[in-house]
Amino acid sequence: NDEDAGVANEDEAAKPKRKRQRKRKKKSSTEDNATDAADDATKNKHGSEDDIASTVYVKGFPFDATEDDIREFFTNGGIPESEIIEMRLARWQDSGRLRGYGHIAFKTSNSASKALELNGKYLNKRYLIIEKPNLPKVLQQQQEHRDQPDGCKTIFIKNLPYDCTETEVLDVLEDKCGKILDGGVRLPQNASRQLKGFGYVEFKNPEGAAAAVELAKKPFGLCVKGRPLFVDYEENNRAKGSFRTTDGQLWRKKYGNQRY
Repeated sequence: NDEDAGVANEDEAAKPKRKRQRKRKKKSSTEDNATDAADDATKNKHGSEDDIASTVYVKGFPFDATEDDIREFFTNGGIPESEIIEMRLARWQDSGRLRGYGHIAFKTSNSASKALELNGKYLNKRYLIIEKPNLPKVLQQQQEHRDQPDGCKTIFIKNLPYDCTETEVLDVLEDKCGKILDGGVRLPQNASRQLKGFGYVEFKNPEGAAAAVELAKKPFGLCVKGRPLFVDYEENNRAKGSFRTTDGQLWRKKYGNQRY
C-alpha cells in the first residue's frame, strides 16, 4: 500500500550511495620518459634540436614538493635562476599535486649539462634521476622505414609547424633533396583554413623522394622552421577535386591540367 511504499522509499534514501572508485592507470618507468621534451616543446617552441639539447628529464622528486623547491634545487647546484626558462611538471588532475617527474628547459645546453651533473643528488630526502630526454616520437617513428616503391616520386610528411607555408616547405625540400613539380607541395587544411600539420610533396623524379626519406632518418636531418619532419613514401598521390591551396585556390584548377 502507499504507507508501505513510503517507508520503503525512506529506507532507500537512508542508504548511503556507493561512490565509484576511479582507477588510475599505472605508468611504467619507461612510459614516464615517453612524454619526451619534444612533445612538450611542440606546445611552446618547435621541438628543435637546440630545444632538446637544453632540456633535461627529471624524476623522483617528492610529491609534496613545489616548483619553488625544484627551482631552488637547481640554483643550489650552481645554475642561475635566470637560466631556468620553463618547468613542465606532470600533475594529478584531481589534486593538482606533482606526480614526481617532468622536464626542465634551460636557456642554454651548457646549463642543461650542469643539471645532468646533479643526477643522484637529494631533494627532501629523495634522490633525483636527471637524464637527457628521449628523442621526439616523430624521430623514433622515422627509424621504421620501408623500401621505395618503384617509380615513387611523392612523399608524405608530418609534424609540420601549423604556421608554415607551402613556399617554406618547398624551399627546404628543394634545397636539400631536389626539384619539386609545380604545385607539388600540398598541405591539407581544416574547415577553419588552418593547416593540419601534414602534407604531400611530389618531386620531379624518384631520386628526390628517396633523398628526403634518407635525410629524415637522421635526427633533425630534415626540419621546417626548426621542427623535425617524419617522411615516408606516398603512392596514392592524386589530389582530391575539392583540394585547395593555402591561398584558397582549387588545386586542380591551378595545376591539374599540367598533371592529369
